[in-house]
Amino acid sequence: MQLIKVIIGTHTIMADGALRALNGTHQLLLAAKHFAIPVIVCAALYKLSPTHVCSYDEDAFNKIVGPENMLSFSNASLHSKVLVSNPEFDYVPSNLTELFITNTGGHTPSYLYRIVSELYHPLDYNLDNMCVEEKEDELEKT
Repeated sequence: MQLIKVIIGTHTIMADGALRALNGTHQLLLAAKHFAIPVIVCAALYKLSPTHVCSYDEDAFNKIVGPENMLSFSNASLHSKVLVSNPEFDYVPSNLTELFITNTGGHTPSYLYRIVSELYHPLDYNLDNMCVEEKEDELEKT
């Protein structure tokens, strides 16, 4: 049997087509690229984010969770001897995906910029802790 395509879901789609996907997805898609197998991402449009991840920020992008999924508490003597880093998500660059299928149809990674510009106001691109009143004041000025 030959594998002809990889279909995955994701946690978040960044504006440039990069993914925030479950741990292990990056390795899977690297293997798919090596063997020239197309990758299709299925996700609803509400998972599209207007943010980008800088190359120096890829490590801070992840969420580290507790080691209980990797080590059971029956190995209590082992817990004091090892340091376990258990990342919840992987950063997956956009060059590893071929097609995004959303509730509005199929899109290439390069077309996601257009969808982001249709869904989000330019003031929404910066998701810092801006309170509602400040946002309304900015809208009144424009």
